[in-house]
Amino acid sequence: MNYRERIRRILAAIESGEELAVDQASRRFKVSPATIRRDFQRLHAEGRVDKTWGGIKARGRSFNLMPPYPVRESRQTAAKKDIAARAAALVQDGDVVFIDGGTTTSHLPPHLACKRIRVITNSLVIAHTMDRLRKDRPGAEVYLAGGMLFPQSELLVGPQARETLSQYHAQWAFLSAGGIDPRGASNHEERIVDVERTMIGNAERVALLADRSKCGIRSMVHVCTWEEIDAWVTDTPAAHPCVQAAEKAGVNVIR
Repeated sequence: MNYRERIRRILAAIESGEELAVDQASRRFKVSPATIRRDFQRLHAEGRVDKTWGGIKARGRSFNLMPPYPVRESRQTAAKKDIAARAAALVQDGDVVFIDGGTTTSHLPPHLACKRIRVITNSLVIAHTMDRLRKDRPGAEVYLAGGMLFPQSELLVGPQARETLSQYHAQWAFLSAGGIDPRGASNHEERIVDVERTMIGNAERVALLADRSKCGIRSMVHVCTWEEIDAWVTDTPAAHPCVQAAEKAGVNVIR
């Protein structure tokens, strides 16, 4: 693949809403990380992209709208699966667990379905996957919030969802995020954040599941500060300002 074609594909990827990291682009375009860094530096110098920690994104996406679920699900899949596996180790038999409907938390069911726990979620994907994985074996009980089906998200939101969730008390709330910055977590839409805030308010502990591609992004609606989070499961490097802010606030950063 020549330089022009590589640049065309890089720009097409980020204009579709994707954020590219150096190592990810190196594998995709079959060139060295040094070559990708030069490409990214040139695109940034030309004003065509914004920098992220270790990569690039489309310009002006600090307050980004939420892409459709299938688009988000296809990003950083390996990292999301690894993060979910490590987060699931926090759950003990007998726990009650809130799980929001992010594309990282959607990888929790294979690790939780056969545990003797209760899962409360507003995600149709998570509820269906948990039920399918249990089959005829004893395992997790699944409670699904009511409410309005938010477009292209597989999520139930609104007053009925909040009212349902507020009736329960959980040991853990597992949350995803649209963005992470030194102030905490944010997400794309008010109705989704309303549900997340309800989970936070009714859980003993809060775990954030977010890979490094979310760092340096501030989505439209604030979810919580680092002081409200007990654990952050991530692949973000220790030197990143978000990790330093989280650890300063007493968050257990699990990498």
